[in-house]
Amino acid sequence: MPRLFSEAAWPRPVPRATIEDATCPSCDGKGLEYTTEPVELPFMGTSLEIMLRCEKCGYRHTDFVLTEHREPTRYSYLVTRESDMSVRVVRSSSGTIRIPELGVSIEPGVASEAFVSNIEGILVRVERVLDQLLRDAEEQEMRDRIQDLQDTFGLMREGKAPPVTLVIEDPFGNSAILGDGATHEPIPPEEAERLKVGMLVYDPDGNLVDE
Repeated sequence: MPRLFSEAAWPRPVPRATIEDATCPSCDGKGLEYTTEPVELPFMGTSLEIMLRCEKCGYRHTDFVLTEHREPTRYSYLVTRESDMSVRVVRSSSGTIRIPELGVSIEPGVASEAFVSNIEGILVRVERVLDQLLRDAEEQEMRDRIQDLQDTFGLMREGKAPPVTLVIEDPFGNSAILGDGATHEPIPPEEAERLKVGMLVYDPDGNLVDE
């Protein structure tokens, strides 16, 4: 992500510390280096870039924490034609993406990062996962299911697939679908509480317990 703040706008060096008791999720080693830096994300506004790094194994995790939290929100967009592929999609690190008709769900995890893309970009991200699943699949039924999804994505790009709905749910309200046909609605509190947020959560002893 490009840094849009001037060099004089923020003090240097970037704040840096070490969480001595934190456990690395990759090698289980103790101690993670922690740095933060203010950045400006397109469509998302002022944010903090947070990076965790393990000096022992080289594990790195970068995330963007938005400084504004809004009401939990659900955006929906009906994908019906080729031109829908260019509809802008903003997904924060706490956003969940679903295509209910196809059984596709992308939930945030410890490696989730915010991004700005379009609907075709979402398909590309899913296809990368499908390619890996196809290589690992041993049962023919699973292979056929994956290949059917890949074929459907190809038809969606050409506007020849049956209509499907792209849904983004964000408990912090920082994700959106920026298309003229997009609809949005508040998410009831009881539903928002069940959504994953993609954050690292440590217990008092520094052990990773949730996300």
